[in-house]
Amino acid sequence: MVRNVMLIGRLRPSPVASPPLAPPRAIFVAVAALVVGILLAALVWHATRLQPVDAWTLRWQEMALIRAGGVASIVSATLTPVVVLTMVTGAVLGWRVQRWDLTLFALAALPATYAVEVLLKRLVHRQWEGDPALIFPSGHAAMATAVALTAILAVRVTHVARRARMAVACLTIGYALVIAVARLVETVHPLTDVLGGVATGLVVTLGVALALTALFGWRPDRVSSDPDG
Repeated sequence: MVRNVMLIGRLRPSPVASPPLAPPRAIFVAVAALVVGILLAALVWHATRLQPVDAWTLRWQEMALIRAGGVASIVSATLTPVVVLTMVTGAVLGWRVQRWDLTLFALAALPATYAVEVLLKRLVHRQWEGDPALIFPSGHAAMATAVALTAILAVRVTHVARRARMAVACLTIGYALVIAVARLVETVHPLTDVLGGVATGLVVTLGVALALTALFGWRPDRVSSDPDG
């Protein structure tokens, strides 16, 4: 009996169920974001003047630019290193817990978001008051949204503590909101561009997660060892 107790004491913690990369409601959120994105794109299709809502918010943006334009520019400049950090951290985390779908997701979701937003800019071809730059959707808003979703889904499937998951969600969502506000303050984009960027980030990131979940054939009986075990 003592021998059995000693053997049990040496056993590793039991593996825990490994959730799919894409959350259960991912498809519904992605479809809703896609509908919003299509409606916004149709609203500003090949536009060269601001819509009434954009013209109204621009007055606030111009006042904010005078007071906080410099700070907004600094905030916007943080996006590139944050994107790289998110990709590397997510890929390493997936490798550490042997979730290869997470590794691929971390390496693919953000580049895919960037590629889609560049394509959409050329397709929608929205310009602002004679400026040749194409502005819909906001690339910063799309990428910041993709960063937040990538981080949230990564900690979701790696069994970190609940408090850590909540902290990651609050920090990354807060960061995405700050980036979106910064682009408005800089008057680089009107409101509809930023909303379109958020929709783009949601659709592409969740689309990649759903595709990888289907590709890797997730099953409810799949298990993954607790990284803290």
